Amino acid sequence: METQLNELQSKLDEQQDEYNTTIEELRKKSSEQDGIHSELEKEKQIALELERSKIALEKQVKELNSRITELETCALNDNSRNISRIQARLDDVSQQLETESKEKMQLLQNARKTERTIRDLQNQLQEKEKYKAKYEEDMERNEGKIKKMKAQIEELELSESNLQIAKRRIEREANEQRERASRFEKENEKLKARINAI
Repeated sequence: METQLNELQSKLDEQQDEYNTTIEELRKKSSEQDGIHSELEKEKQIALELERSKIALEKQVKELNSRITELETCALNDNSRNISRIQARLDDVSQQLETESKEKMQLLQNARKTERTIRDLQNQLQEKEKYKAKYEEDMERNEGKIKKMKAQIEELELSESNLQIAKRRIEREANEQRERASRFEKENEKLKARINAI
């Protein structure tokens, strides 16, 4: 019985170590997830700013195109230099718009990748939580078994103590009976001797 109790206690200690390790991993995963969430929010904010910048640039392009059309309609030959400058500005803005669109696409791809990573971490955390719940359930069940075995051992020890007391009492009574029998035998011998003497 003591051996079984020691084995269960050893198993309980091993499971406690596994539980502590699991809790530490959960803390690390939660910290990593918080960091990824922060990066995702930053990337979303940058994407939003790029979208606003794109809208502003598109508005500038429309205004510049409108201005070019106006100048061409008026056929202001003396403003041809201004038209060229505006066209160059339009080309620059278009190039900038294209560059920012590419950056936005890259940010969106990074955001989707980050979201997938977060989902994976959440799944891992859920699995860890399930393992933690099962481990705690096993621990409670093992503790119940240990308490039951301790109670049984205490009962056996109490029973053994009672048996030892009963044994000593019986031995004492047996000794008393032997002493009485010895005295009776001696008295009987004395009586026989007296009878023979008569």
